[in-house]
Amino acid sequence: MRRPTAAALAAVVLLPAVAAVTASAAIVGGTPGPGLAQVGPVNATDGYPVWYKDKNGLRLERCVDLADPRCPARGAVPDETAPLSFPDNYPDESFYAMAAANLDTANAGKALVDIALEGAFAAGPPVEGDQIVFARLRIKITNARDGVDYRVTTPVGTKTVRTNKPGLVFDTEDIGIGGQGDFTGALAGRIGPFLTWSTFGDRSDPALSSDAYIGDGVTPHAVKGSPYGTNVFRIEGPGINPTAADACPTVGGPVPDCVETALFTVQGKVATTAGVTAERATYARSSASAAVVDVFASSEPGDVQAIEVADATPGVSAAFDPTDLPGAAGHYFARVDVGSVLPQQLQVSNVGDVPPSRRTVRVADRLTGEAVYDTDHRSLTVTAGSSDTAEPPALTVVGWGAMASGSLVVDDLPAPPPSVTVTSAAGGSLVLPVTVDGGARAPIPVVAQAGPDQVVQAGQTVRLDGSASRGPVATFAWTSPGGISVVDPDRAQASFTAPAAAGDYVLSLTVTGRSGTSTATLTVTVLPPAPEVVADAGPAQTVQRGTRVTLDGSRSVGAATYAWRQLAGPGDPVVTMTAADTARPSFTFPFFAYPASNGPLTFELTVRDVGATSTRTAQVTVTPTADVVRITTARYTGGKWRVDGTSSVAAGQNVVAHLGSLAGPVVGRSVVDATGAFSVRPATGPVATAGSVVVVESPLGGVSAPFTVALK
Repeated sequence: MRRPTAAALAAVVLLPAVAAVTASAAIVGGTPGPGLAQVGPVNATDGYPVWYKDKNGLRLERCVDLADPRCPARGAVPDETAPLSFPDNYPDESFYAMAAANLDTANAGKALVDIALEGAFAAGPPVEGDQIVFARLRIKITNARDGVDYRVTTPVGTKTVRTNKPGLVFDTEDIGIGGQGDFTGALAGRIGPFLTWSTFGDRSDPALSSDAYIGDGVTPHAVKGSPYGTNVFRIEGPGINPTAADACPTVGGPVPDCVETALFTVQGKVATTAGVTAERATYARSSASAAVVDVFASSEPGDVQAIEVADATPGVSAAFDPTDLPGAAGHYFARVDVGSVLPQQLQVSNVGDVPPSRRTVRVADRLTGEAVYDTDHRSLTVTAGSSDTAEPPALTVVGWGAMASGSLVVDDLPAPPPSVTVTSAAGGSLVLPVTVDGGARAPIPVVAQAGPDQVVQAGQTVRLDGSASRGPVATFAWTSPGGISVVDPDRAQASFTAPAAAGDYVLSLTVTGRSGTSTATLTVTVLPPAPEVVADAGPAQTVQRGTRVTLDGSRSVGAATYAWRQLAGPGDPVVTMTAADTARPSFTFPFFAYPASNGPLTFELTVRDVGATSTRTAQVTVTPTADVVRITTARYTGGKWRVDGTSSVAAGQNVVAHLGSLAGPVVGRSVVDATGAFSVRPATGPVATAGSVVVVESPLGGVSAPFTVALK
């Protein structure tokens, strides 16, 4: 998201609109530490918080007045001569607080630190609902050395940064950009306590207008407020100092490796209004003539706050006279008797503000209820009631349906939601956590899986695998018939040597867990002694390049083991086989090798009997089919050639065009692209005459039909 640089900062260092990159940071600890304490109510005029408060109790509001010389840093408005009007004539960025400092660095470079609590819009221009506020720390160093660390000390912490583009450090942290209407994220940023001029606080500096501002927004000045005692902008790194003078007298180390300043341009306006938040207005009535409305609001604590509520229902006479809301600790409340006329909307005002802060709130009923899920019957029961017992409104469980007589039952529900929301036709809403009744669910049962049946030769090692058994298995136990001794019978994976006697042998696996036991069996069939081993690598194959090829040695006789390998000749591409120790390995036939070899690939199968006393080999060839080459266009114009066409194999091979025949002179060459197309466009070539033809050959064996050349 692009953020334009405020006009007052343009003279310091112009920030380009590049992607914000945050380097690894080591935040120095301190008390009270980074961060703000509180965000104020939202202003009804422009949708931004009225103020932010730091941990020292200092509250700042946004500087957006068009004619305020102490607040020059803000976005432009369409008409600077007209009053502010949201959103039509309103800045796209503004600041609650801003502090910036700059330094000259080595190699004619510049450095900037920008510390700001900024208001902006998520998509750029002012749009209702797009308001965001974030805490920003930005560090920029130009003409910096690449590949070295720079330790940057600021009033809000210390970071170690490096260049992220050649010669440029551009490091930005924006903390607090949250969802619509959520302005609390900025409280977790580095901003806070607010940085102020060192003269702020005693009303002695006329430039601060009796401490109505924390700086004049223009003049570099010493500051205070760092929770770490580092009210400086300092950079430590190899050769960063552009002069021979010691720029960092309080820091040890070589003079050329440190530069700093204690002067910052500071902007910020002390909040003069507290604002007000209309949090809730709920009514209750037991008859048509007896209704009361409970009004809840919040603002800053203190005697200067004067919170009132009035009827703001459009187009009707007020149901009640304005009523004050007493308060404590920032919370304000009143119960208002409205009689028989129920207001639809109220206006809550803080008349202690100048001008008064106002917020409207819809009047709604108050809901109570509960939601219970019964595990035994797999049913969810929601019951709810409204504070309006005189005219009970319709109630709905969102996503589940309307309630009948204040109740809704959902049957055959395997799993309930953690909460449900009940809404009322009178405007009320209530989120009910789902409580649970009934019995607990039994643990997952264990289920033994002994693996598939096997057919083996006498003397062969038989691998048993029960790892597919399900559930929380605690123990494994393999049992076998007489004459078979299982190795590792108490593990999921076990083995034994097949006996000499042919026949079926049934083994069982028993697994145990907290939920009980389970047993499964498998049958191992030992075959009679195999005949003399014979290797059979399968029939020769002809395939298209790029297809999956499966070799087949399954017709070998008496084979206990299989081993395949490629017999690669000069120029042959080398393939990678999968499952080369099985009867049916596979590989992908290569598209081509350059220079291409169109001959077959040869593979050898070696098989051994059970006792590894007899070995036999066999070979098989796999031959690729030639690609299909077609010419679609052949032109010879002004001594320039262009021959276009396609190959059935989109492999990147280099085709060659000839004039006349394959024995004729070469017109030119072209690489077949990923779509199978080629285009021969040589700088020079043989001369074509009327009736000339061209042919194209591919290193994969394809040859096009002769194609008549068009002369122009």
